[in-house]
Amino acid sequence: MEDKRESFDVRIKSLEEDVQRYYAQLQSYFLSYKNVKSRLSNRCDSYRVGRDLLAKIAIGGKTLKLYLALDMSREDIAEKKLHFRDLSSSKAYEEVPAMIPIRSDLCVKKVCEAIDIMMQEKSIKKR
Repeated sequence: MEDKRESFDVRIKSLEEDVQRYYAQLQSYFLSYKNVKSRLSNRCDSYRVGRDLLAKIAIGGKTLKLYLALDMSREDIAEKKLHFRDLSSSKAYEEVPAMIPIRSDLCVKKVCEAIDIMMQEKSIKKR
């Protein structure tokens, strides 16, 4: 018998309050850009502009994981000192290879600055 995984929104609601707050901040930040749409699946919350995947937010244990379509080796992003894992070798994350664990308010702030750089690069404007 196969175990059914709980849906993403159910798992978000079962996390600690601060982790839920990080998720809410990131979600509203992505949606503050023009034409960015959110789609909830069982595994994650993904953000797209048209067919272009910008990011995924998933849960690993009790940690929020943000996957960005961003080249983390760029100088302006490297100076943000974000800790990330390169998952470009994995087929599931080839579009969004940079995985950043979200563990603090400071991390959310730094990630939002990185998102600004990514959106500027893709010429997506704020609402």
